[in-house]
This record gives sequence, C-alpha cells and structure tokens, in this order.
Amino acid sequence: KQWYQRRVAITAGNEEDTQMLQTMRKQRDPIMVVITLQMSKTIAEIEKTVYAKDLPEGKTTVDLLRSLCCEEDQFQNKPCIVVMNYVCKNKRSGADTDKVLVFKWIPDTCSKIRQKMVYSSAWEGFKTMLNSFANIQTANMFEAQDYDAIEDKLAEC
Repeated sequence: KQWYQRRVAITAGNEEDTQMLQTMRKQRDPIMVVITLQMSKTIAEIEKTVYAKDLPEGKTTVDLLRSLCCEEDQFQNKPCIVVMNYVCKNKRSGADTDKVLVFKWIPDTCSKIRQKMVYSSAWEGFKTMLNSFANIQTANMFEAQDYDAIEDKLAEC
C-alpha cells in the first residue's frame, strides 16, 4: 500500500501497522498510536502504541497527548502523526461518545526543515490512506504546530 502526494511516496511499514489502525477504529484499543516517517526510505511506521491497560490510573488520553507533545524526551521537537481515541460528549444528547482523531504534529520548535517538508507533502495522501484503509473520517483529521492548537480542536469535538 502506498500513500502518494506530489513527489513524495509514503509506503506503509507493514501490513501489521495497517491492521492495527483498523483495529483501533473498530475496537477503540489501542487508544493512541504515534506514526513517524523514516526520511531515508519514506516509510511510515508506528513508533509508539498505547493500549488502554497501559494508561496510568487517573490519566486520560488528553493527559497522555499533552506529555507526548510538550515533553522534550517525547515529541516536543519532532514531527509525527498521532492517531488517538478521544472520548467526548455528544453535543445533542450529552452522552459520552468517542472519535478516532488524527493530527499531523509539526511543532514550531522543530528545526529540521526537510522533516517539515516531507510531513507536509505527505499529509493529504496520508489522510486519504487512513480514510480508505482504516475508514477514519477525514473530518476528524487536522494539523497542529503547538499544543494550544490541539486544545482548540479538541474543544470543537
């Protein structure tokens, strides 16, 4: 499976990664995966997976996301694509519901221009792939350069 956008071709790392994304959408576990692009090979691979049982007690996926994006030893200065199960309230009924959200994280603090360009060039093709292979709605996909932008998008859900 290949994800194309302009001159950048992104190839799925393996069938297991594709299956994991489908399982995530259907079963809501894992609750979060972090996908990185291998620059030299333009291969997308799941670098980090978090299952519900691995979430520390009293923490939410939003807490996990905050540490992922804001801590230096995580992805504070490194681009990635995050797929997460987000629990929110239905605006009409007030009942709990969940959505699979996807966002391209390219922090302002990332100094590697080539990484930024590859992620930006591959984004549209990547969204198409997630929509067609994992059946994740493109309306639930967005881009973020800082954590405030993520919080704004989460508030809209």
